[in-house]
Amino acid sequence: MLQRSAIATPTAPKLRTVMALLAMNAGSVVGTHQLVEELWGENPPPSSTTTLQTYIYQLRKTLGLGGSGTPAHLPGDPAAAGRDPVLHTMMNGYLLGLPEKSLDSEEFVARARRGRAEMAAGELEKAAVTFRSALALWSGAAMTGVTAGPILQAEEVRLEELRKTVLEQRIDIDLRLGRHREVIGELIAIVAQQPIHEGFHAKLMLALYQAGRRSEALLAYQGARTALARELGLEPSAELRRLQQKMIAGEPVIENPARTSAFPASRTDPVTRLPPGLPRLVGREAELDQVGAAVADRLASAPAVLVLGPPGSGKSAFLTYTAHRLRSAYPDGDLYARLLGPDGTPVPPETILNDFLGAIGVRPERIPATLEERARMFRSWADGRKVLIVLDDATDTAQLRPLLTAGPGSAVLIAARRRLVDPGLTATVELPPLSPDAARRMLADACGDHRLAADADATEGLLDLCARLPVALRVVADRGRLRPHWPMGRLLRSYRTAPDREAGPEGPALAELGLLGSVDLTRRLLGAEERRALHRLAAAADATVTPEGAAGILGVVPGDAESLLEHLVEHYLMHPDPDPVPGQPSGSGAGADDGYRYRFSPAVRAALAVLADPAGHSGHGPAARGHGAGASVPAPRSATRADAPVLVTR
Repeated sequence: MLQRSAIATPTAPKLRTVMALLAMNAGSVVGTHQLVEELWGENPPPSSTTTLQTYIYQLRKTLGLGGSGTPAHLPGDPAAAGRDPVLHTMMNGYLLGLPEKSLDSEEFVARARRGRAEMAAGELEKAAVTFRSALALWSGAAMTGVTAGPILQAEEVRLEELRKTVLEQRIDIDLRLGRHREVIGELIAIVAQQPIHEGFHAKLMLALYQAGRRSEALLAYQGARTALARELGLEPSAELRRLQQKMIAGEPVIENPARTSAFPASRTDPVTRLPPGLPRLVGREAELDQVGAAVADRLASAPAVLVLGPPGSGKSAFLTYTAHRLRSAYPDGDLYARLLGPDGTPVPPETILNDFLGAIGVRPERIPATLEERARMFRSWADGRKVLIVLDDATDTAQLRPLLTAGPGSAVLIAARRRLVDPGLTATVELPPLSPDAARRMLADACGDHRLAADADATEGLLDLCARLPVALRVVADRGRLRPHWPMGRLLRSYRTAPDREAGPEGPALAELGLLGSVDLTRRLLGAEERRALHRLAAAADATVTPEGAAGILGVVPGDAESLLEHLVEHYLMHPDPDPVPGQPSGSGAGADDGYRYRFSPAVRAALAVLADPAGHSGHGPAARGHGAGASVPAPRSATRADAPVLVTR
């Protein structure tokens, strides 16, 4: 582990592990459960908490770490400068306070950042000296002498990757300054240790070629190709192949990687791609705190926070508002992408990465062709930087996973129209409808308290019409600002005029309130037959429906109906009733647990009544009522996504 010399060193392996985890997160609370997981994994002994307390006592005694209660000053505060190390016992964990510059790992990161700034400013000699001083802090692997659990292993990987990046940048500078012969021996040793690192292979080829040893440079390419095929079953990257072709052609001068880097060395301004955010967000204080806590968790090396909620819950507005609040913590910039097209078609991740690489300054001809290479290039750029990445309208994990490439120090905020589960997601925040008080506050901010108080019944009618969803409330609030002379009753009636005979009195309102488009985009994530079943359920089901009731409507067995209902719940198109059916077995027939009822929200049901079903009929047409579509039977899962139930008509 990287650390300065100490007066005393713990000898017991688990004491070293505890000390390492506390030190790597100095200034932050390390939860008791995190320490237990690091020490014993998923199966801790019954005495784990007591044993951990013993380890903490031994650390205090061995290393002379005082402290017990909440610290008066955290590390980094001016008042904490020069203080002795102290180990505090907090409510749910422990906090190690250290004086500034106590850890070589922190000093290494600071020097690496300074070296990059010098390199970007064109001060190459100065940057080379800074990079060498950073690398000189290393005397072995990052966690030498420590038995690392899952959290420390992630930190070890982060530091090792950053070390490789700094080493690459220092060699780039040497090549740019014409020191080809000086680095050949070093590169041969590095390539032997890291045979699948294409960046180091390219630098070795270049150093040999520029030193007048073309045949050896071409042999180095063959060595790289053999190693990649043996270890990964892959051919060399397009960049490595282009370098080989230039050498075969005998080009007199091949510029070094630093000069021809895809990333412009002169660029010092941060990337800024966030769309405008709301000046104020009402009623989401608790959810904002959840995101802030998840992003501030230093144990998550690159936090990825997923924001979920039903159509109209304001996920996009929440996402951009939160990003604007956090952006000052990410000085290297922010990137934004919408992962769903206006027609409801998912945007391929390679397209998103193409846009990101263009935004950071990569020339179009230098952007790789494949998803794998684009992800690798973007990861290389993000490594060691503090960047905020915002991904709106994610559709599934296959689309999302290649985009979770931010390095340590960065963060990713994601909004999705369906529940997603992936190891790369570190936290999930749900946006329910606003509380009654928050919903009234949104209207009062626009219309004034006096207008709401003058017609309380109409105000409640508007809240019910909007289902307390922020998107709809914002539309009503804007109309209230435009019509300051209207009482609330007149405002309510403006959304209930000229009702559609098929959709009912709320149909026109949904389109005007912005909910129709949101429900439609979510609905388009389903397969065509799933959408057909959705419309039939919305038209024929009662206020709540059981799997058995849905099976009767759709003409399928209860188990398949239950799978469909749960799939609709995942997409926030239905909701499980809070109270299970007493004594009713689950529709799958497995076990004796109580079954569930499922319900549509009024907004979703009314939207489906207006929208056309996959056959082109309105939601209240014959097909939706089950008179013209025929019965449905389950089809093989291989016919569509593996995680989606399939219903087809006979």
